[in-house]
Amino acid sequence: MDLDAQQASQAVPRFASFRPIGLPPPTFTPHGNSRSGKRSTSNHHRERSEKPHRQSHQQNVSSRNSDLIEDFTSASKQQAVEYDEPSAFFAIDLKGDPQNLDYGSSYGTTSYSLTGHNIPLGLKTVAHRTTPSGKGKESISKQLLKSLGQGRAQCFTVGSITNLPEEEGADFVSLQPQKASKQSSHLTEKHMPPRNLDKRFQHAIEDRLRLNVEDGCSSDPASSEDDTTRLPTLGERLRQCKAALLNKVEQDPKDWRSWLTLVELQNESDGFLHVSSKARQTNAERRSTAEVNLSVYEKALKSVIDPRGRERLHLGMMSEAHAVWERSKVFSKWRMILQEHPSSHWIWKKYLDFYQSNVPSFSLDETRKHFLQCIQDVHEFVGPNQPLHSDSYIVQLYILLRLTVLLREAGYVELATATWQAVLEFEFCKPSSFRCTAEQFKDTLHERSLVAFEQFWNSEIPRIGELNAKGWLNWDERTEEEPSPPAVQAPLQKGGVAMKRWADAERKAGNCSDTPGRSIDGSGDDPYSVVLFSDIKPALIDSSSFPDHHSLLAAFLSFCHLPPHKNDPTNLTDPWYNDQYLRNGMLNDGVILKRFGLVSTGNLAYNDGHPDINKAAHSIPCPYLSTPFATPLAKHLISPDTLFSAPDEWFSSFGSDPWSHVPVAKDFVLVTLRTLVKHGIGGEDLAEYLLAFELRVSPRTVSKSAKHLLKKNPSSLRLYNAYALIQNQLGEAEMANIVFATAIRMSATSNGMARHDMVLLWRSRICILLNTGQTTFALEQLLKFGLEESSGAVSEGSGKTSNIGSTTARLRLRNALTAGRDLMLSLSLSTLAVYYSELLVILDYLANDTVLQAVENPFRENLHSLTKNVASSDRNAEALFRQSFAKLLYTHITHKRPYSPSTFRSFLAESITAFPHNTIFLSLYAWNESRFRIDDRVRGIMREVVFTTKNHTRAENREPTDTIIPQAFAIYIDLSRGVAHGSNYNAVRGTFERALQNEGAAHSATLWKLYLLFEFASGDMKRATGVFYRAVRACPWVKELFLLAFEYLGDVMGDRELRGVYTMMVERELRIMVAV
Repeated sequence: MDLDAQQASQAVPRFASFRPIGLPPPTFTPHGNSRSGKRSTSNHHRERSEKPHRQSHQQNVSSRNSDLIEDFTSASKQQAVEYDEPSAFFAIDLKGDPQNLDYGSSYGTTSYSLTGHNIPLGLKTVAHRTTPSGKGKESISKQLLKSLGQGRAQCFTVGSITNLPEEEGADFVSLQPQKASKQSSHLTEKHMPPRNLDKRFQHAIEDRLRLNVEDGCSSDPASSEDDTTRLPTLGERLRQCKAALLNKVEQDPKDWRSWLTLVELQNESDGFLHVSSKARQTNAERRSTAEVNLSVYEKALKSVIDPRGRERLHLGMMSEAHAVWERSKVFSKWRMILQEHPSSHWIWKKYLDFYQSNVPSFSLDETRKHFLQCIQDVHEFVGPNQPLHSDSYIVQLYILLRLTVLLREAGYVELATATWQAVLEFEFCKPSSFRCTAEQFKDTLHERSLVAFEQFWNSEIPRIGELNAKGWLNWDERTEEEPSPPAVQAPLQKGGVAMKRWADAERKAGNCSDTPGRSIDGSGDDPYSVVLFSDIKPALIDSSSFPDHHSLLAAFLSFCHLPPHKNDPTNLTDPWYNDQYLRNGMLNDGVILKRFGLVSTGNLAYNDGHPDINKAAHSIPCPYLSTPFATPLAKHLISPDTLFSAPDEWFSSFGSDPWSHVPVAKDFVLVTLRTLVKHGIGGEDLAEYLLAFELRVSPRTVSKSAKHLLKKNPSSLRLYNAYALIQNQLGEAEMANIVFATAIRMSATSNGMARHDMVLLWRSRICILLNTGQTTFALEQLLKFGLEESSGAVSEGSGKTSNIGSTTARLRLRNALTAGRDLMLSLSLSTLAVYYSELLVILDYLANDTVLQAVENPFRENLHSLTKNVASSDRNAEALFRQSFAKLLYTHITHKRPYSPSTFRSFLAESITAFPHNTIFLSLYAWNESRFRIDDRVRGIMREVVFTTKNHTRAENREPTDTIIPQAFAIYIDLSRGVAHGSNYNAVRGTFERALQNEGAAHSATLWKLYLLFEFASGDMKRATGVFYRAVRACPWVKELFLLAFEYLGDVMGDRELRGVYTMMVERELRIMVAV
């Protein structure tokens, strides 16, 4: 029987997983990959039941294995190995290895063979054996056990991670040693984290360790020893680095940067330990870490006196205090910090976030009163006798913006809109007799202007944004004018409606109340439709001492969910467009799932703009696979390309459908912008913005508006450029050429700063020719820019071209463009310098027959000139230049010209690293990789760069915080991916959870609504109900989230539970227009 069994077992294939039970286990061999320890452990009980004549053989094998393990145990004090019986082979590891859960037991040491220079075959060429060895191939597993006995914990020295660019992703095993880089020769393995460290923490710890090595802070005792000495582990290196930082802050306790570095290193090391162990941090562990950090912050604040440093330390301390202190203590501490930093935007933002999201029982009326009190506190904290400066005024505008968005999302649309009507009317249409300067601020002019404005408001004549509005400036109280015509109000239903149909009736009633009503409208049943002066008086901020109204215009446009009218070089208002409490433009969008690119993986269709799982649906195509311009929450700098381009040609500042996410009536916004431009507010920036906006919402009237503005400003080359771009978008190419030619001829006779805008005309003209594929004609027109005798002689047609110019003409043009760029940089006109740089790159592109490789060096040279001569706090020039170069690359690709995908990928990856929240670079990167999906590079760059790179565009005293932009983009990519491209419901669900656990997106009503609709579309009603309750707990002021329960979860909840949701709305004082 035994012979037959052995013969039968020999027929089984000789794979490790099919080894017969009856054969003895294999022993360690020098050149094998044996895992005998694991198999002996798993087969121990079966082997004990075999016949007695096999026990002697097993005892011999166990004896040999026992000797080997005993040697290992005596050599290493880090592992403890015990035996239950002489014939058993069990290893008890008291330390544990989390990788065993994935790869099984690792007690069978893998053997490696050596190549030249003692390099293990198959490993990176920067790893080499440091123990003495013989010649030729040798088993390293034995050397490992031997070295452990000598007290050396590692036998390989791994170089810097930055030395591996040539082998990453290689499809071969290199046998050649890699030379060490001179730039990183001072960074040895004892300073660097291991290569298998999670990349989210690897880059942070590597930078932190490199910083301390370069500063001479390393106190590694092993640095002076030879290669055969035991190398320190990562934990030891982190402890050494923290010890060096502690020593540094003790020597210089006023250095607030060292204190912040110490806290960040502590957080990164704790995060690494939990990621490496694949265990989530418990609440107790988070609280313990927060207590340690709090003690560090408190100790630092006792010594630091720099206002910038104290601001950063206070922000860090309060972010940790929420997990340790009680709410009353946190609130009182916030008030003390606000008094110390009354003009800090980030301090006020964090405080408002704390108050709005941590209220035990949310009450809209109490929240509104608190926000209005905060506006007054800013002035009181600055000093009642001190005039406000720009930072304090911007803080007041931000609080007002947060308040009005809160009121609108709670259902009080009329009050929110009327507040901005009053603010704009009070600031921009104030009569000259009530205007005061900073020296006159103490006078009573402000109080007198409030009294006069109250009379204007109570007269109920048309206000700003309404038809036939003349404004407060032209109003005379002695002349009786007819009040504004009655507004269209929603009829209130007296008897109420059924519970499940209540949401539709409530939504229809809300859509009819977008502008404030009048007392003559007869809307007595709805007292909230008429806004009294006492409701808007606390919001009237006097900004007459600030001649620049950019911040106020940016706040109003942010309220309308529109991009700013110009790029802010100071970046003071830029955080408003990253704020999760403000970027909720798609909250009222009925097809929000489709705009985020949801690919149908089940029975998903749209019924009246809402998901309907009861209808079979066609697969919705992935938007980013066909076009990169459909990013839902976009953020990038505005330029003529983004303002006047069609949505299917390039990224539009107003999105593909501007009124899908704008909760304000388009007529109200359009009339308001026209009124402001009429009063000369905003200058050419706002006039150009008005034409671009009207082109999208009212293309029939935009030409008439452009001509009217040109009559008032006949010397404005920017308005001529806008008019030509409008004509080109309307299909009037010949008319656009005539406008360009006329404007360029006129620029030759212009004087002063207006002449500098001539480059904008040339740039727009050449870009239009590139978009239409007329490269030869574009080069001919561009060469005329450098000819003084031909300046302004632009051809108005595109017929047969003449000689495109000699080398002399090209050299003359290059010199003219370079001189113009340098002149603009010297005058601090960085935007015009970017236009000159673009033309220099386009010249090399056209002169070399549209070869893409010819523009790489010109791009680098011009980028270096821009970044070297522009202030470090203003990075808009670099971002604009990168955006224009990205458009040139995209135009090259879409015209079916040869290119290298890796070149495009490298440029986009570099741009994303520099500007991680610019959706132009993110969208183009995803679009490029969607056609070459060898590996998932999009998720990789999001994880390794976007989610880990701090925003360096802010000044040093600004806090780098997470924003909603990358979180929304990650969800958009996963929803667009589809099952065919590696996505599934669980993957998308995980992306939602990670985004909503992030501090910068945890209270985003848009993402919560999207998450609920996604769960509804997947058919999991239990999950959808759970997401609903989490959403209303995170955003208790958002009426739209409550309505989703009545529209989608009515069959699951039932009337009783829906009535409970209705009661929650009443308790939170949300606006209810239709009774149940």
